[in-house]
Amino acid sequence: MQLDTFFSVSEHTVTFLFSVLLGAVLGTVYDCFRAFRVIFPPAAKRGAVVFEDILFWLIYGFSVFCFAAAFADGKVRFFMFFGSVLGFILYLVTVGSVVIGVIRAVFGTFYRILHKVYSALIEPFVKIFKIICQKVTPLFVINHKNTQKFKKPLKNTALMLYNRCTDMGKTVRKRLSGR
Repeated sequence: MQLDTFFSVSEHTVTFLFSVLLGAVLGTVYDCFRAFRVIFPPAAKRGAVVFEDILFWLIYGFSVFCFAAAFADGKVRFFMFFGSVLGFILYLVTVGSVVIGVIRAVFGTFYRILHKVYSALIEPFVKIFKIICQKVTPLFVINHKNTQKFKKPLKNTALMLYNRCTDMGKTVRKRLSGR
């Protein structure tokens, strides 16, 4: 009677090679995240990298779990992690560096073209708008200063007593008027 719990060496080898392939596939997923960082560089500075890395490692862990469930009867072995990391590193060193280089070149060219279009079409209007704002702003400031000249001063509230017949009202009025 043969136990079904042990794998043969050939089954381990095939599982290891598939785990290397899984690592390469996960490398392409990581390249998608890296491409997002290249396309949107301000997002990389604002903490989006942390979120992307956490999301990637959740995807990585879930993928290894599903791989173990499908190919190793749910048994997670060290060589599967080693194979997936090896495939990931091999992908990043070979194909991944070429892919990111191409993405950087394409989007660098795209950004340069957009900058030239902006400089030619939109920037003149922005400069004209700035000049208009510099000319118009002093008019509003002068007008505001002129409106403050015509305001009536507030009445002295200490002299405004509702009951002028009381002794307190008379003493306060005498003190304020200086008699």
